[in-house]
Amino acid sequence: MKLFIRLGTIIAIVTVLLSCRQNSSQDVITFDEPEAPQFVSPVQQWEKLNGGVQVAWGSSNERYHREYIPVTGNKENIVCTGWKNERVYAQLVAWSNDSVPALSVQVSDLKSGKDVIKAEAIKPFFVRNVITDEFLGGCGYKTKKQETAHLVADCLEEAPALYMREKSTRGVWFNIDIPADVPAGSYTGKVSVMAQGKKVKDLSLSVNVLDMHLPDPANWQYHLDLWQNPYAVARMHNVELWSDKHFEYMKPLYKMLANAGQKCITASIIHKPWGGQTYDHFESMVKHTLKADGTWEFDYSIFDKWISFMMDLGIKEQINCYTMVPWGNKFYYFDEKLVRDTSFTAKPATEKYAWYWAPFLEDFTTHLNEKGWLEITAIAMDERPQEEMDGALKLIAQHSKLKVASAANYSAGLSEQIYDLCVALRHVPSENNIEERREKGQKTTFYVCCSEDRPNNFTFSPPAEGVWQGWFSYAKKLDGMLRWAYNSWVEDPVQDSRFRTWPGGDTFFVYPGAKSSIRFEKVREGIQDYEKLKILTQKLQKCDDEKAREHLEKIEDVLNGFNAEKIKEDGALKQVLKAKEVLKYQL
Repeated sequence: MKLFIRLGTIIAIVTVLLSCRQNSSQDVITFDEPEAPQFVSPVQQWEKLNGGVQVAWGSSNERYHREYIPVTGNKENIVCTGWKNERVYAQLVAWSNDSVPALSVQVSDLKSGKDVIKAEAIKPFFVRNVITDEFLGGCGYKTKKQETAHLVADCLEEAPALYMREKSTRGVWFNIDIPADVPAGSYTGKVSVMAQGKKVKDLSLSVNVLDMHLPDPANWQYHLDLWQNPYAVARMHNVELWSDKHFEYMKPLYKMLANAGQKCITASIIHKPWGGQTYDHFESMVKHTLKADGTWEFDYSIFDKWISFMMDLGIKEQINCYTMVPWGNKFYYFDEKLVRDTSFTAKPATEKYAWYWAPFLEDFTTHLNEKGWLEITAIAMDERPQEEMDGALKLIAQHSKLKVASAANYSAGLSEQIYDLCVALRHVPSENNIEERREKGQKTTFYVCCSEDRPNNFTFSPPAEGVWQGWFSYAKKLDGMLRWAYNSWVEDPVQDSRFRTWPGGDTFFVYPGAKSSIRFEKVREGIQDYEKLKILTQKLQKCDDEKAREHLEKIEDVLNGFNAEKIKEDGALKQVLKAKEVLKYQL
């Protein structure tokens, strides 16, 4: 009997070590990270390192490979500069030839005279590694080849302490939220790196707070549209769709999105609006029923529950309903007479298409009006052929007062009919065309997808490319950006970010359990810069002095460098670091 008890104890210990769970006695976790898919030949030899943990400040624009000794210059001090109510970032790096049973960090208050930024405003995360690949031609089916797979640091994991294996490197990421009411000044404190509760080293952390204020994310003007996939959440957490547990898991995930300034709610009004392109396909949030007497009935209970939930989280500017022009033009409904689900195929501008959609548009308009949502709702379409869009647009105009949102190539005729137009990064219309649309109350944004090698938001993309996108938006006078997938997770995203069709990470920004990523935080950083540029430029334009005019010229000169060709030459990081200098100006 004692043998069985001992065996059970050993199994329990091994289970904890191989999983990402908290150890109740030591508050230590370990990641069940994948092994490096390829043999790694370090430039430096781990065996030549001194014993114990080595630590230094790194860069938030770097991904530190787990298998390599980092190049940091043993930097012990770091200074971040930001506005009041802004989030700034820092990353330290720890590496060790020996295993570290419990690596942790402790952050002190940051002080400037009698003024304080509390330690609670500074959140540390261990950076977790996942498998990624390469661009590999972008769009199109792929096999998971060993020779193109590699590890990349991306997922941000919040934990009290981490078991660090021998001969490894680990990034520790910091989100530093500058309080809105803190006085301007230079605030300094320390980050203590600990191993098994004993101090390894103190690193100095300073935040230079400028006398400028960034609004709350809910009041940012940037039109951020990252598509949500609630169906992926239900699968990953193994809960019933639309149950209380489902909403419980979704709340922190989409609250994180709201805190990045998200404006649009993604709603699916038909089954599989994009075919089966994601691991978890989208169901219809509206039940379409053909009654026995030939009339239509529509059940909006799931749709209403979803929209209300997202609005309560703070995402309430726009509801994008996908779609009236799906891939393959296949439509589903429940046939009351046949007592079964059925489907048919019909192109826009056909009689069968109007038979299905005209009653819905009229009934949907009435329902939205009753809910008070009509003015903010759009029928959304995604890169559909012009002739199909024309048929859908005509029917929408005849039977509803709904707006239209679409990712499409710009054309004068099409532009007139689309409220929220999103164009590919390399096909941005002229500033005059964008301004004409803005004067009519229309929005113009850009998108990147699997066809764009850079800038992009793949797991292997340089982090600064996410920041670059915010600057590009402002430089081209755009209202914001769209990315097709906030959380359309692959089978096991915390292990392998690759998918069967697109480059690694293309289908999601963040991870199950409401875990952020380096990529997502960098996009958020770019949005903050966009907002700061707007505020600073408007203030400078009101200043009638030579210094202000000179700085406006500097801003304009910096913005001229943000184009798709320039990033190929210089890379995002060089452009972004140079550009950020103009934001340090104080009136």
